[in-house]
Amino acid sequence: MDLIRNLVGFIIILSLLPICLLSFRFTADIPFTYSEISDELSIAQLREMLLIDYDLEFAEYSLSFRYKNRDCTLSQVGDKLIMQPGTMIFLSGLDELHFERRNGVIYVCYRKENEEYERVIAGAKGFYLDDFSDNNVRDDGTDRSEG
Repeated sequence: MDLIRNLVGFIIILSLLPICLLSFRFTADIPFTYSEISDELSIAQLREMLLIDYDLEFAEYSLSFRYKNRDCTLSQVGDKLIMQPGTMIFLSGLDELHFERRNGVIYVCYRKENEEYERVIAGAKGFYLDDFSDNNVRDDGTDRSEG
């Protein structure tokens, strides 16, 4: 009886072996580019930074904002998307890059290796430091600090 079970198990394994080999061959032919994954991770990091920025100013080829008490600019330098001052590289190998504002959000649109990409990176409104200050100048003459 044990011999019959062993033979049936061996036949089942032999019948599944061609299917496994075909599946390995099929998955090995799938193109996998690490640069797209790296770009998505970098854009996720950029979104996180832009969530806590202040005074966001939009232009077609650059974004200016205040991050960690520094005035920063996000723009294309050479073939890279860089945040300055300093050098924090988010995307590299770019052919073309620009920013667009649509439906209350800011998109980064870029072309890389003849493929075009478009990703949301921030809300167009942003936060402004004057929104949090009790000492800002107002035309109506009221002072919010004197309740």
